[in-house]
Amino acid sequence: MVWTSETETYRYARLGDLPAISEMLRDPEVGRWLWFCPISAEGVSEFFTPFLEAQALDLEAGRAPAKATVIVEGAWGHFLGQGAAIEVDGSPGGFEIGYQLCKHAWGRGVGTRLARFLCAHAIHLCGAYRIEASCLEGNLGSRRILEAQGLRQEGARPGYRLKETTRHTELLFGAMVSDLPPISAPRSK
Repeated sequence: MVWTSETETYRYARLGDLPAISEMLRDPEVGRWLWFCPISAEGVSEFFTPFLEAQALDLEAGRAPAKATVIVEGAWGHFLGQGAAIEVDGSPGGFEIGYQLCKHAWGRGVGTRLARFLCAHAIHLCGAYRIEASCLEGNLGSRRILEAQGLRQEGARPGYRLKETTRHTELLFGAMVSDLPPISAPRSK
């Protein structure tokens, strides 16, 4: 399934997308605020493969994946990044969103539109009642993206994330779907 916006296309990720994801995550500027970076190509494969295989099974069975990983591409089909809307274990209908973008996609609204798509996917295709996300303190771009979706900072975990040799505070964002501004269902091609 493929969805379109005015400027991007969104589709479910496949195993063949792992090289592009890995290349994006190797960029030190992309990985600056990602607690799991730097990460090797093997690490990317080990992390994403189970998600992508489960997603493929859900899609084959005609179900919207509860652990959806999507690719965002520009108008000419070039890779801009990836995101996920994943049902929270132990909280049916609670979804966590996350995203990473190539540096050339920064500052163009791609992250805001990708986050909106992820929220819409969780709400309209999976029946989410709550959306949550996190980012490292200091990541102002990601914080603005989350706030643009109507998510509010609900807490902080001082020193929670270890990135290389430094402990970072993780900021926690969330909202009940009923408290979010209206989000239209994704339009598919």
